[in-house]
Amino acid sequence: MQDVLLQLFHQHPAVSTDTRTLKPGDLYIALRGGNFDGNAFAAQALAQGAAAAIVDDPALRDHQDRRYYWVPDTLQALQALARSRRREFDIPVIGITGSNGKTTSKELIFSVLSTETKAYATRGNLNNHIGVPLTLLGMPADTEIAIIEMGANQPGDIAELVSIAEPTHGLITNVGYAHIEKLGGLDGVRVTKGALFDFVGTHGTGIFVNAADPNVVLAAAPYPHQITFGTHEADWRCEVIHNSLEGMTLDIYHRNWEGPERFESQLSGIYNSHNILAAVAIGHTFGISVAGLKAGIYQYVPANNRSQVIRRGTRTIWMDAYNANPSSMQASIRNVFEMNPGSRTVLILGDMLEMGIQAEQVHREMGLFINQFSPLLTIGVGPLMQHMTSALQGPARWYADASTLRSEIAVLLSDADMILIKGSRGMALERVLDQI
Repeated sequence: MQDVLLQLFHQHPAVSTDTRTLKPGDLYIALRGGNFDGNAFAAQALAQGAAAAIVDDPALRDHQDRRYYWVPDTLQALQALARSRRREFDIPVIGITGSNGKTTSKELIFSVLSTETKAYATRGNLNNHIGVPLTLLGMPADTEIAIIEMGANQPGDIAELVSIAEPTHGLITNVGYAHIEKLGGLDGVRVTKGALFDFVGTHGTGIFVNAADPNVVLAAAPYPHQITFGTHEADWRCEVIHNSLEGMTLDIYHRNWEGPERFESQLSGIYNSHNILAAVAIGHTFGISVAGLKAGIYQYVPANNRSQVIRRGTRTIWMDAYNANPSSMQASIRNVFEMNPGSRTVLILGDMLEMGIQAEQVHREMGLFINQFSPLLTIGVGPLMQHMTSALQGPARWYADASTLRSEIAVLLSDADMILIKGSRGMALERVLDQI
């Protein structure tokens, strides 16, 4: 059946799993979820112009309409189809994972590689067991290099995704306290993310190693063909010359360059310097000129609630609320105060989710961390943030959710000129933006 589906895909090279976005000529794949069954929408998909419907409901197995294609499991069929499609490309495929910064790194790498190649990258955040196959199936025929983002929230996720995408190169941005509820602590995160290096180290060409992260170094240790970055002894290192809300100036060094090259970026936050460095290292590896490297780094503009600077009148908002874990939240807080000494800063911080049995502790420790700074006000949003606000020594308020905060936000921020908004995606902190 896989050969049949691949041939069908060649005839109709667009896949949809959602009738709300389906276009005429798409192949409709009826996936199942906890609260839905795509098989129930197969007839609707065909009525909307789908070329075929791939289903796994036994009741549809012998359907008289020959546009139905029955398989035992539609998710497995989608993944196998994507793997077959990927094998039709004899090109470099860079797999990216990590606890923090993988989407920003992916966008930077794409920006750099796109200056001189026909690059393709994961759209948005399609980085899971469904998103990666859809990404691979969306790859244009003239793609010269691909960047595939891979996310994980339980053991085995990355191993599954690399078996589909079969990357030739790998980057683990870092290993931190993200999704530890299911991954089983820092060691579990390292093992899960390390499956990318395990695959590339065995089957691929090279791995890009953040030498400043001991857990990444440990995951990379068994494998040769390493390109390292982030420490003085690494192949690549950088010095941040200037860091402000408008961006950064960096001097980047390579062990084979006579001296540093100066780069300008519209990204702020020293913690983003490693993401920039990784993109430069990867671009250089694939033959991008120094001029192309510089252009690619400069033309990337942060968006989608990731390290995004928003101006509202006399106030500046540092919007970094796409995701959060202890290391990324601390980095954002430190960055705001280092960039804006003396500013009247308000912190709006939402729950860090998927922390498991450590949830109360890491939120309480966040309050202790904030005590070394002097925010005008710290606002906690979500049940877990009560533990943070209870540990704070300075002015603090707590709200159950963003909707509750939204009605009072204008008054709370009346004296602020700098606002950091940071929290896990599930807290939807962007809801308060229109009230600022």
